[in-house]
Amino acid sequence: MRARTDDYKQRYVGKSLPAKCIENDPLDDLDIKDHCFALLIIHEGSVSLEVGESVLNAMAPCLICLDETKEVKLRRKRHLVCDSIYFHPFFLNINMTFERIHSPNYEELANIHDLFLLSPFTSGRRPVLPMLDENQTTMRFLFSKLFSEMNEQPDWYYPCRSRSYFIEIMLLLERIYDFVGGRHVEPSEKTDEFENPHLQKAVAFIEAHYTENIILQDIVKAGTVNHSTLTKLFKEEFGLTPIAYLWDYRITVSKKLLEFTNLPVKEIATRCGFKTIQHFSRKFEEELGVSPAVFRTQALARRKATFS
Repeated sequence: MRARTDDYKQRYVGKSLPAKCIENDPLDDLDIKDHCFALLIIHEGSVSLEVGESVLNAMAPCLICLDETKEVKLRRKRHLVCDSIYFHPFFLNINMTFERIHSPNYEELANIHDLFLLSPFTSGRRPVLPMLDENQTTMRFLFSKLFSEMNEQPDWYYPCRSRSYFIEIMLLLERIYDFVGGRHVEPSEKTDEFENPHLQKAVAFIEAHYTENIILQDIVKAGTVNHSTLTKLFKEEFGLTPIAYLWDYRITVSKKLLEFTNLPVKEIATRCGFKTIQHFSRKFEEELGVSPAVFRTQALARRKATFS
């Protein structure tokens, strides 16, 4: 197995992904204009950036989301500990070009094909997103897995596996964006902001530990509220019980990994908290009416028909 891995690395010398991870980034080089998006994960300290004509100040723990449309320069930093991901949207899917993401009809396309909206980067409404402790722990873990895959390239699936961890980071980022009411809605529509801190803590716990064998008591403890109240909060916000939300989130992540990576179905099942591939297939088909393999094939066919 070692020889096969070494052979892979030798034959793919110079192969790169449209993304770069930097641990403990000093932020001395923020040349992203017209090149890439940037996700800055601020663990400690504070930072001040010039973003176009504006000044952006941020204090840990938080996330800073920047797109490619403006020049960004470091003004000052204090006791900064920051991990960064610089990426082209291609990293998520080849059809996600800068031009398409900024186009008026992108949201419609994204909804049809389950593409990421990338609103935290492109909307300009909330470029700095605060993190709960659970969010920060999860983000550290996912960044470390992404960093490891991209740098060690342990097997044939490293590009897909790297993308898979980045997909999980984007899902977490979108949830944090929801927490602070980042999405734009009309006055008559329901806001996406989760105002109740107990609900936020419980959701953050589920989405941090969905790969594990967690039970209702674990979620209740994380939410720091009694079972009845937490269930009421979940039903009011999602129409689901906490455990139903857990299974729903597992399916949500598995859908993304099926749609946008070539990872084996068995690996996706394990990554998403299912004990066996049979259990995964049964739950998936109950939810969506097709097997995971058929779902993957259909999603690819729809994208090819639209974007070819």
